[in-house]
Amino acid sequence: MTSFKETLESLVIAFILAFVFRAFTVEAFIIPTGSMADTLRGAHFRLTCPTCGHPFNLGWWGSGESPIPSTPQPVTSQQYSAQSINHSDFPICPLCGARFDSDYIARVSNGDRILVLKYLYFLSEPQTWDVVVFKNPTDPTQNFIKRLIGKPGQTVELIDGDVYLDHKIQRKPDHVQNVLWIPIYHSDYQPPADAPGRRDKNIWDLPFQPENPDGPWNIDQHRHRFTFSGSDNLETINFNRDRLRKSTQSFLAYNGSRNYASDIASDIKIAFTLTPDSPDGSVVIELGKYNRIYRAEIDFNGACRIINESDNQTILKQVQFPPLTPGMPVVVTYANLDHTLILNVGENQIQFIGDDDPQTWGYDPSNRLNIPSAAIAGVGPGFSLEHITLERDVHYTNAANGEIGAGAEGNPFTLGPDEFFVLGDNSPQSHDSRFWAAPEPLPNDIQYRQHVVPRDYLIGRAFFVYWPAGFHLHPNVRFALIPNIGDMRFIH
Repeated sequence: MTSFKETLESLVIAFILAFVFRAFTVEAFIIPTGSMADTLRGAHFRLTCPTCGHPFNLGWWGSGESPIPSTPQPVTSQQYSAQSINHSDFPICPLCGARFDSDYIARVSNGDRILVLKYLYFLSEPQTWDVVVFKNPTDPTQNFIKRLIGKPGQTVELIDGDVYLDHKIQRKPDHVQNVLWIPIYHSDYQPPADAPGRRDKNIWDLPFQPENPDGPWNIDQHRHRFTFSGSDNLETINFNRDRLRKSTQSFLAYNGSRNYASDIASDIKIAFTLTPDSPDGSVVIELGKYNRIYRAEIDFNGACRIINESDNQTILKQVQFPPLTPGMPVVVTYANLDHTLILNVGENQIQFIGDDDPQTWGYDPSNRLNIPSAAIAGVGPGFSLEHITLERDVHYTNAANGEIGAGAEGNPFTLGPDEFFVLGDNSPQSHDSRFWAAPEPLPNDIQYRQHVVPRDYLIGRAFFVYWPAGFHLHPNVRFALIPNIGDMRFIH
């Protein structure tokens, strides 16, 4: 009897502690929509492109854009077409451009389940780029999740997709930027010549093309390898400009073909695995923005430079890294991002931080086709490149459905005391501070301003996805009982 009493008391205490922990420390939420995709996913399909084999997610918008029921249901292609807002919400592969009709049968997966640190902001001030949960200012009975951009007293303005606070561009921390890159090319995912869904062959097939067809570059699509056999002259391969114009638009595969935003994201990153054949030679990367070329030179003896090719070959930064070892692969990345040029060679980094003013970089607000460029070149002895990727930065759009948002370029928005400005990572498909209507007055005659999250409405910071969409034991089993452990992650 004593043992039963002690056990019962222990269970009651555990229940009380769990309740207190949930109420005051950590609470679980489920992501209802795709406004934060692909950082966080609402109800969605997990797809694999039948043309190139690239896996990606497609949001489920359902009838009237309402989320699916709490229990996932099998959805056929006919149901998907019939229940969507229109028939254009079909998958488009972000890498090969294939648009494949929903002639598949797929099961809708629930949104990510996350943990939120409640009341954290009673102890510390929210930080720019935090992913925050808060009460919807236009309907406080709902909880929203977005990325915090502006804090009290700051002036927010979105210029060419970048965030400016008090006229200074906001450079994203590495842990945030790493989840915001959007893939637009990957050499490991290339469609075969007879693949279904191929279109615009000259644009989507082999987008890297050598300037000299008879030169030392060999692009082996089957082995996913670019080989440079060596040359005394600089030999270049360019990324197809028409392909880049399409790929850098504010399109997100998660949205299917809905809201196909045409804004150009001019911040891009190129990456590859480099294997030199000898201790001599060089590989060169060129990234263009606003019709200016910024060049990264990597000598295999370790000398590295970042050069403004459009300004009389001005050397912006140079450094001596350890020499590269012949036959040993090293990962190289080069990014033109938030008015910063960043070159990584293995564990070593060199960067040039530019001016905050976009006009200093050559930005012309009257030119909405600021198409970036990308090229790779080699000189000297040979080398090979594998796993070549191209990614673009998130582009925060200024308008939706013809409406200019708060904080848009030329329409800056200044926050008052205890007011915050938030944006969704899925910018073309996010209902956030830019477009909120004015909230209704509260019963105590408090009237919060339009476009802001009041401090009183902050719930906490999202910090961990503890249950991503799971796997099903069988197509006819309704519950996704198998945990997707590999996709559990901290939220940045």
